[in-house]
Parts: sequence; structure tokens; C-alpha cells
Amino acid sequence: MSSPKDGTPLAIVTYQDIHQWVARQRDGLGDAYQQHSAKVQLSPADLKHLGLNDGASVELKSKAGSVVVKAKSDPACQEGIGYMPASLYSNRLASYNPSISRLPNLKRIEVRAVPTEKDITPLSNLLPNFESPVPGSDDPKLT
Repeated sequence: MSSPKDGTPLAIVTYQDIHQWVARQRDGLGDAYQQHSAKVQLSPADLKHLGLNDGASVELKSKAGSVVVKAKSDPACQEGIGYMPASLYSNRLASYNPSISRLPNLKRIEVRAVPTEKDITPLSNLLPNFESPVPGSDDPKLT
């Protein structure tokens, strides 16, 4: 198996998360959305192999891009499989090849997980021209 410095290969599977959906409906792309989106659930064995504690930062790198998220321990996860909410974070990792499929690959995203001291990838890095909306503001861009 590879060393944590080189990264651990994982297959990321995305899922719909009700808590993340509620956060997006209430606050848009705010802090609550980021908290529920910028995470990956991993097996305790994968966390141990990476030398990470529950809640530590991990960088996920794919051919399409990379993000830094929080690693969460989940004993229900199989080793080598990571689970992420379908979000701007998982979308950054997804590849798209129209000669293979008309849709991007959102269900089995091949990544390398690398321990990091970096902060969570800000939402502003995932969307061009991003400004965090404040629900109910009088900003004309929100109407």
C-alpha cells in the first residue's frame, strides 16, 4: 500500500444529504452548507493508514481537481471507499468525458487522499465570481 505522503487511493461515492440540503435552503451557500458539504466519511482503517484523527483535514486529488475537506470516521465504510455529500466539493473532483457518458462521473470518483494542514477549500474557490448570499438581503443580485 502507498505511504500517506504519496496519498491513499480511494473511490468516492456521492450521496444526497438532508442536512446539507436544509442548510442550502435556509442559508444559501453559507457556513452551514460548507460544514455539511466539505467532508468525506472514511473507514477507521483508512484514517489510521493516513495518520489522521477524526475531523482532521485531508486533501482529495483527482484528475479533474482537488479539494481540502474534513475526514470523518465511519465504521460502516468499507476500506478504500469514501462517502461525500453531492456538493460543489464532490463536483470539483468529478471528471467528464462525453465519449464515455453524457453525464459527469459523480458516483465513483477515483482520488488520492493526502493528509494536509491546509484549511478547508473555501466555497469562493469552487465557483467563479462567488459572493456569499445573505438570505433576505436587499442585494439586487439575489432577485
